Amino acid sequence: MSAPLFTKILENNQLINGRLNADKSDLEKLFMALQKDSERLIRKQTRQEEIIKSSISKRHEIKLQIKRNSESIQKSFHPSNEKISLLYKKMGDIFYIKARFYWEGKQREVQVGSIPTVIEIINKMISNKLLEGLKPVRAKKLTWNEIKKRSNLMNGIKKIASLKSQEYILRKLMFNKLNIIGSKDISTIDKDETPEITRDNSQNPENYKSETVEVTEVEDGDNWYDRWRKDNL
Repeated sequence: MSAPLFTKILENNQLINGRLNADKSDLEKLFMALQKDSERLIRKQTRQEEIIKSSISKRHEIKLQIKRNSESIQKSFHPSNEKISLLYKKMGDIFYIKARFYWEGKQREVQVGSIPTVIEIINKMISNKLLEGLKPVRAKKLTWNEIKKRSNLMNGIKKIASLKSQEYILRKLMFNKLNIIGSKDISTIDKDETPEITRDNSQNPENYKSETVEVTEVEDGDNWYDRWRKDNL
């Protein structure tokens, strides 16, 4: 904004019989003070907008943490067969059934077992009444293609896969989460200081190293299961 003609303001005030008790210097000082106020307020507005943007970003981050924490609770304590896909892959000289699932923004794979091992587990679960609607498998040998044609059997394998996935998640959470809060009573942790579950891949427990696990990063918005199902089923 350009500076006004202060002399003109005073002249106009006299013409209207005004009572403006000021001279040109007073008007200049007032104008400069108002200009500085505008600049100060603009800077203040900019800072507030930055704070708001930061708060919104932090809010989104917290919402994602809440989503992932709820996901961890669900998948570690209430496992489901949903959104678990089965693969048949060769590891060394042996083919294994593997489970692929999604957790904490990443695609995971855990080994379910060879076909004979998985059939043995299924029969044990049937005898313990853990698999409803499925009869004991009597066949000595089954191929993966034969298994895929038997929906009840595939559902039984998915049940095992969900429990294997549950074990994987529980072990990861116990190693990371309990190490953080182990030295502090959980009731003393302030609600705003609840420790996040961090991931440290540089030091895993000894009994975990031998497990065959493949981890592939996937964006949160990607529905990998639907894509895999479309391409493979």
